[in-house]
Amino acid sequence: MKRKVKIILPVIIMCACIIGIVLAINMFSCARLACITLKDNNKYSIKEKYEENKYIFRALYQNGVNLLKIEMRPSSLAETNQAIQTQLTRTRGLFEDAAAPYQGEISNVIACSNEYKPVYSSKKQNGINVSYFEGYVNDRLVFGSCADDQAKYHDTLAMFYCAKQKKFYQVEVIIPRKDYINNKQENDSIINSLGCKI
Repeated sequence: MKRKVKIILPVIIMCACIIGIVLAINMFSCARLACITLKDNNKYSIKEKYEENKYIFRALYQNGVNLLKIEMRPSSLAETNQAIQTQLTRTRGLFEDAAAPYQGEISNVIACSNEYKPVYSSKKQNGINVSYFEGYVNDRLVFGSCADDQAKYHDTLAMFYCAKQKKFYQVEVIIPRKDYINNKQENDSIINSLGCKI
Protein backbone atom coordinates (compact mmCIF):
# COMPACT_ATOMS: atom_id res chain seq x y z
CA MET A 1 0.00 0.00 0.00
CA LYS A 2 2.80 2.45 0.89
CA ARG A 3 4.45 1.65 -2.44
CA LYS A 4 1.28 2.60 -4.39
CA VAL A 5 0.99 5.87 -2.43
CA LYS A 6 4.63 6.70 -3.19
CA ILE A 7 3.97 6.26 -6.92
CA ILE A 8 0.50 7.82 -7.13
CA LEU A 9 1.23 10.92 -5.00
CA PRO A 10 3.99 12.30 -7.29
CA VAL A 11 1.81 11.60 -10.36
CA ILE A 12 -1.10 13.52 -8.81
CA ILE A 13 1.20 16.42 -7.84
CA MET A 14 2.68 16.52 -11.36
CA CYS A 15 -0.80 16.52 -12.95
CA ALA A 16 -1.93 19.33 -10.63
CA CYS A 17 1.16 21.37 -11.57
CA ILE A 18 0.52 20.87 -15.30
CA ILE A 19 -3.14 21.87 -14.93
CA GLY A 20 -2.08 24.94 -12.91
CA ILE A 21 0.43 25.99 -15.56
CA VAL A 22 -2.12 25.56 -18.37
CA LEU A 23 -4.71 27.62 -16.45
CA ALA A 24 -2.14 30.35 -15.71
CA ILE A 25 -1.11 30.56 -19.38
CA ASN A 26 -4.74 30.79 -20.49
CA MET A 27 -5.49 33.42 -17.86
CA PHE A 28 -2.57 35.64 -18.94
CA SER A 29 -2.82 35.12 -22.69
CA CYS A 30 -5.54 36.19 -25.02
CA ALA A 31 -6.82 35.50 -28.49
CA ARG A 32 -8.69 37.59 -31.02
CA LEU A 33 -11.34 39.91 -29.54
CA ALA A 34 -10.71 38.54 -26.04
CA CYS A 35 -7.51 40.62 -25.94
CA ILE A 36 -9.30 43.98 -25.93
CA THR A 37 -12.17 45.63 -24.14
CA LEU A 38 -15.04 46.44 -26.47
CA LYS A 39 -18.71 47.11 -25.81
CA ASP A 40 -20.77 43.98 -26.54
CA ASN A 41 -17.56 42.09 -27.31
CA ASN A 42 -19.29 38.72 -26.81
CA LYS A 43 -22.07 39.55 -29.30
CA TYR A 44 -19.72 39.69 -32.31
CA SER A 45 -19.17 36.58 -34.39
CA ILE A 46 -16.68 36.04 -37.20
CA LYS A 47 -18.23 36.73 -40.59
CA GLU A 48 -14.99 36.26 -42.55
CA LYS A 49 -11.44 35.44 -41.52
CA TYR A 50 -8.94 37.13 -43.84
CA GLU A 51 -5.68 35.89 -42.36
CA GLU A 52 -4.50 34.06 -39.25
CA ASN A 53 -0.99 32.91 -38.40
CA LYS A 54 1.56 33.58 -35.66
CA TYR A 55 2.34 37.00 -37.18
CA ILE A 56 -1.12 38.45 -37.81
CA PHE A 57 -4.84 38.02 -37.27
CA ARG A 58 -7.26 39.83 -39.58
CA ALA A 59 -11.01 39.25 -39.64
CA LEU A 60 -14.44 40.77 -40.16
CA TYR A 61 -16.91 40.33 -37.30
CA GLN A 62 -20.64 40.98 -37.29
CA ASN A 63 -23.15 41.97 -34.62
CA GLY A 64 -26.52 42.40 -36.32
CA VAL A 65 -25.98 45.12 -38.96
CA ASN A 66 -22.83 46.45 -37.27
CA LEU A 67 -19.46 45.23 -38.54
CA LEU A 68 -16.05 45.16 -36.93
CA LYS A 69 -12.80 44.74 -38.86
CA ILE A 70 -9.82 43.88 -36.72
CA GLU A 71 -6.14 43.48 -37.39
CA MET A 72 -3.80 42.49 -34.59
CA ARG A 73 -0.12 41.64 -34.79
CA PRO A 74 2.95 41.46 -32.57
CA SER A 75 4.69 44.82 -32.57
CA SER A 76 6.92 47.20 -30.70
CA LEU A 77 5.81 50.72 -29.82
CA ALA A 78 8.11 52.13 -32.54
CA GLU A 79 6.64 49.76 -35.15
CA THR A 80 3.13 50.72 -34.04
CA ASN A 81 3.88 54.44 -34.38
CA GLN A 82 5.26 53.77 -37.87
CA ALA A 83 2.13 51.78 -38.82
CA ILE A 84 -0.09 54.63 -37.61
CA GLN A 85 1.90 57.21 -39.61
CA THR A 86 1.71 55.00 -42.71
CA GLN A 87 -2.08 54.66 -42.34
CA LEU A 88 -2.41 58.43 -41.84
CA THR A 89 -0.43 59.14 -45.01
CA ARG A 90 -2.29 56.52 -47.04
CA THR A 91 -5.76 57.64 -45.95
CA ARG A 92 -5.08 61.36 -46.31
CA GLY A 93 -3.59 60.72 -49.75
CA LEU A 94 -6.85 59.17 -50.96
CA PHE A 95 -8.63 62.47 -50.48
CA GLU A 96 -6.10 65.02 -51.74
CA ASP A 97 -7.15 67.13 -54.70
CA ALA A 98 -5.71 65.89 -57.99
CA ALA A 99 -5.45 67.37 -61.46
CA ALA A 100 -8.18 66.10 -63.78
CA PRO A 101 -6.77 63.81 -66.48
CA TYR A 102 -8.94 65.57 -69.08
CA GLN A 103 -9.33 69.19 -68.04
CA GLY A 104 -12.49 70.87 -69.19
CA GLU A 105 -14.67 73.86 -68.75
CA ILE A 106 -16.36 72.52 -65.62
CA SER A 107 -13.33 71.45 -63.59
CA ASN A 108 -9.56 71.23 -63.74
CA VAL A 109 -9.38 69.35 -60.43
CA ILE A 110 -10.81 66.13 -59.05
CA ALA A 111 -11.77 66.81 -55.44
CA CYS A 112 -13.79 65.24 -52.67
CA SER A 113 -16.01 67.50 -50.58
CA ASN A 114 -15.00 67.91 -46.92
CA GLU A 115 -18.19 66.10 -45.87
CA TYR A 116 -16.69 62.81 -47.12
CA LYS A 117 -13.07 63.29 -46.08
CA PRO A 118 -12.12 61.27 -43.00
CA VAL A 119 -11.37 63.29 -39.89
CA TYR A 120 -8.31 62.35 -37.82
CA SER A 121 -8.10 62.65 -34.05
CA SER A 122 -6.32 61.02 -31.13
CA LYS A 123 -6.87 60.74 -27.42
CA LYS A 124 -5.87 58.82 -24.33
CA GLN A 125 -8.56 56.50 -23.06
CA ASN A 126 -8.64 53.46 -20.81
CA GLY A 127 -4.88 53.79 -20.25
CA ILE A 128 -3.85 53.74 -23.94
CA ASN A 129 -3.26 56.26 -26.71
CA VAL A 130 -5.73 55.76 -29.56
CA SER A 131 -5.49 57.34 -33.03
CA TYR A 132 -8.75 57.58 -35.03
CA PHE A 133 -10.08 58.19 -38.48
CA GLU A 134 -13.80 58.77 -38.89
CA GLY A 135 -15.47 58.87 -42.26
CA TYR A 136 -17.51 56.97 -44.79
CA VAL A 137 -16.69 53.75 -46.63
CA ASN A 138 -18.25 52.09 -49.63
CA ASP A 139 -19.99 48.72 -49.86
CA ARG A 140 -16.55 47.05 -50.09
CA LEU A 141 -15.73 48.63 -46.68
CA VAL A 142 -12.90 50.84 -47.93
CA PHE A 143 -12.38 54.60 -47.65
CA GLY A 144 -12.59 56.63 -50.85
CA SER A 145 -16.31 57.39 -51.13
CA CYS A 146 -17.03 60.95 -52.24
CA ALA A 147 -20.75 60.79 -53.01
CA ASP A 148 -23.96 59.87 -51.18
CA ASP A 149 -24.60 56.80 -53.31
CA GLN A 150 -21.09 55.46 -52.53
CA ALA A 151 -20.99 56.21 -48.79
CA LYS A 152 -22.81 53.14 -47.47
CA TYR A 153 -21.27 52.91 -43.99
CA HIS A 154 -19.76 55.12 -41.31
CA ASP A 155 -16.33 53.82 -40.31
CA THR A 156 -14.30 54.69 -37.24
CA LEU A 157 -10.81 53.26 -37.69
CA ALA A 158 -8.97 53.11 -34.36
CA MET A 159 -5.28 52.21 -33.98
CA PHE A 160 -3.52 51.53 -30.68
CA TYR A 161 -0.76 49.60 -28.95
CA CYS A 162 -1.14 47.22 -26.00
CA ALA A 163 2.22 47.34 -24.23
CA LYS A 164 1.80 44.28 -21.98
CA GLN A 165 0.67 42.18 -24.95
CA LYS A 166 3.24 43.81 -27.26
CA LYS A 167 0.56 43.99 -29.98
CA PHE A 168 -0.66 46.57 -32.47
CA TYR A 169 -4.41 46.78 -33.06
CA GLN A 170 -6.36 48.33 -35.89
CA VAL A 171 -10.08 48.13 -35.15
CA GLU A 172 -12.74 49.47 -37.50
CA VAL A 173 -16.25 49.99 -36.16
CA ILE A 174 -18.49 49.99 -39.24
CA ILE A 175 -22.13 51.02 -38.91
CA PRO A 176 -24.67 51.50 -41.73
CA ARG A 177 -24.74 55.21 -42.57
CA LYS A 178 -28.46 55.63 -41.76
CA ASP A 179 -28.02 53.96 -38.37
CA TYR A 180 -25.01 56.16 -37.61
CA ILE A 181 -26.90 59.35 -38.52
CA ASN A 182 -29.84 58.31 -36.32
CA ASN A 183 -27.73 57.16 -33.34
CA LYS A 184 -24.16 58.53 -33.23
CA GLN A 185 -24.03 57.74 -29.51
CA GLU A 186 -23.91 53.99 -30.27
CA ASN A 187 -20.73 54.44 -32.31
CA ASP A 188 -19.22 56.66 -29.60
CA SER A 189 -19.99 54.15 -26.84
CA ILE A 190 -18.29 51.34 -28.81
CA ILE A 191 -15.22 53.47 -29.55
CA ASN A 192 -14.97 54.77 -25.98
CA SER A 193 -14.99 51.18 -24.66
CA LEU A 194 -11.79 50.24 -26.56
CA GLY A 195 -8.86 49.24 -24.36
CA CYS A 196 -6.35 46.51 -23.60
CA LYS A 197 -7.43 43.63 -21.35
CA ILE A 198 -3.95 42.66 -20.24
